[in-house]
Amino acid sequence: MSSPTELTGLRRTARLSSTRLAEALDALIRQFGDRAVVDLRADAYGHGAREIEHRARAAGVTRFVRSHDDLLHAPSADADSSTEGAMQIYGLDGDREPLLALEGEVIATKQVPEGSPVSYGYRYRTAQASTLALVGLGYADGVPRSASSRATVRIGEHRGLVAGSIAMDQFVVDLGAHSVAPGDVAILWDDAASLSEWSTASGLSMPALTSRLGARVRREWSAA
Repeated sequence: MSSPTELTGLRRTARLSSTRLAEALDALIRQFGDRAVVDLRADAYGHGAREIEHRARAAGVTRFVRSHDDLLHAPSADADSSTEGAMQIYGLDGDREPLLALEGEVIATKQVPEGSPVSYGYRYRTAQASTLALVGLGYADGVPRSASSRATVRIGEHRGLVAGSIAMDQFVVDLGAHSVAPGDVAILWDDAASLSEWSTASGLSMPALTSRLGARVRREWSAA
């Protein structure tokens, strides 16, 4: 059966790094030894619990937390290592690079004059003549509506502001004078700074952000 991503033909991708995960697991094992614990709660914080567990076991990890009850009944040292390990592995401590990058696709563009209203309720208006890019991701995919008109998205070499309200299946990016084209990749976050920005803009923690990703978002592993 085709996945929702394949059916729509749009790029909705959580890109995960095999190299980053291997390095993080190695560091976790060196720090905790046989007490190393990998936290798989919330589908491994949105990273895909089955694949994370498979790769962690291959690296030598044998202990996992799958529920809050597991954490409550674990010895305190294991609980500590689980919490710290999750931050290390997934890059959710605001310092380490995230394991997961979130990408969408530009599905349409439009040139508009200064003062053009954008999205529901016209609460956002362009400050100058601008390129608007429609991106095929929305709150149904886990993109938080609370980041509307606050977070930025990188398309090509430029970052633009999320313009107006994030809708169920899409949102608009105001790129000012910069040009983009349908089919271009829109990157919401792919490093510590951009993930932290989305966390601040949405009022959600970084673990909450990645845990929200929906079924239409395809998890894609690469060596990068």
